Amino acid sequence: MSADPVPHLSLEPLSPTTWRLCDTRVARSDATSVLAYVEESQRGGYDVTWVHGGAGTAWFRGMDELLVGAAQHLAACASRRRKPKPIAHRPPLAAL
Repeated sequence: MSADPVPHLSLEPLSPTTWRLCDTRVARSDATSVLAYVEESQRGGYDVTWVHGGAGTAWFRGMDELLVGAAQHLAACASRRRKPKPIAHRPPLAAL
């Protein structure tokens, strides 16, 4: 793995072949710091199960690709947290 492609993400080992992917900008005591669980795949690469931003899975060839993909996933989730844009209202047609 090259020098930290995404410095705010860390992989905490759970076993020799599994990790917990965490956001270091969030307190460890906060459950939202856990972004995904990562397992070394039997076919090569890494299987990821997202727990942040909705359930889902992904597969990555290498750790660098995994970290960059996780940063993109995190950014996509953050863009959905904003208040939705208000819809312009028009008076009912009967009122015209």
